Amino acid sequence: MSKLPDPEYWCNLVPELTISDQGNDQAFLGFPPDVLAGISVRFHEEGYLRLPPVFAEDDLDPIRNGILALAGAGYPPVFIYLFDQPYHLFARLRALIGYFLGDRYALLPNFWAWNIPATAGAHGWPPHQDCQATTRFSDGNGGNLLISLSLWVPLSDATLDNGCMSVLPRAGEKYYDLPLEDPGSIDPVHGLALPVAAGSVLGWPQDLYHWSNQVTEKAHGPRISLSLEFQNRAFDPLTEPLLDADRPPSFDDRLRLVCQQFSKYQHMEDTGFTTTRINEIHAGLRL
Repeated sequence: MSKLPDPEYWCNLVPELTISDQGNDQAFLGFPPDVLAGISVRFHEEGYLRLPPVFAEDDLDPIRNGILALAGAGYPPVFIYLFDQPYHLFARLRALIGYFLGDRYALLPNFWAWNIPATAGAHGWPPHQDCQATTRFSDGNGGNLLISLSLWVPLSDATLDNGCMSVLPRAGEKYYDLPLEDPGSIDPVHGLALPVAAGSVLGWPQDLYHWSNQVTEKAHGPRISLSLEFQNRAFDPLTEPLLDADRPPSFDDRLRLVCQQFSKYQHMEDTGFTTTRINEIHAGLRL
């Protein structure tokens, strides 16, 4: 009988983390109105936000260790979303997310995690958009009304040598006829690398092209990171079901949603799980 549907199995595998039905019990991170306004101006002008570390090492270390423990047991990083702590981490960004999407925003059922080895030539995903649908509109006052927002948090330092993120900033879009049929045609000279320390926050509207840089021989450690996507509930769901952003789904729902992610990863990376293994998991869970 499969051990996957048993929360105790996962808690024994990663004892630093928890599986419960509790929401975030830590204080939301504070972002004064003038700080949010400054972030917003740059976000709309350049197409992305980059915040210095807002999370302490104590917030990051258990999740990072959890991803490494999962790797040791043969599980892809996305299984970290079976545990409470990744949801709690992003829930603390309520003031930031709500500023862009309104207080009634939701979590999209798209869960992403990476553990890119410090091996020369390794890399994360190539140039892509998180959503090909229209996800922002002019507000008529020179700004944009967002439907959705992606946030990316490095659990280890993301450097120029271990695969930090790059974006095609708004100024670089003028060189291309968008949307691109082949995002791989983006010339790196038009991109902007965004090295950041662990606990920082990167974010972008979901039409922004972005990618992982290639790992060099100078990398000192893996690039371990998380990303979640959020949507303004005033719009029809981009993906269903929309989830409560303040409270993790039930364990059964987490397991079902995590396993459904495999098909979304397949076009971008090899998760290490064969198609046969994925089919066995789905059959065993009756997904």
